[in-house]
Amino acid sequence: MSLRRNSMLFATSMSLVLESYCSTKEISEEELNFLERCWLDSLNSIHYNRFPSIAPAVVCDEAGVARGNYWIICNAAILDRLRPIKRGMNRSARIFDVLRQTGVLAAA
Repeated sequence: MSLRRNSMLFATSMSLVLESYCSTKEISEEELNFLERCWLDSLNSIHYNRFPSIAPAVVCDEAGVARGNYWIICNAAILDRLRPIKRGMNRSARIFDVLRQTGVLAAA
């Protein structure tokens, strides 16, 4: 792993890792593990954070979701593609469920 990637993970954010992936199409196992932890944290904290941040168009496009979506939705979609869950509900479906349950997203 390069020094740049190592130091980036030391003081990083989910948005930095996702933006880096979108521009380079490269991601390390360590970065994937970090995004996985961010996804789990978002599931646990969404009840307290009623206003998730919107991801830029380039991240939404890479995630394959509509522009104007939340970072946590983009993270889930990218993780689902790069590290699919073998059984059960995927990350995207789970995050959508939590967002609906908390009222952040309107029920369909």
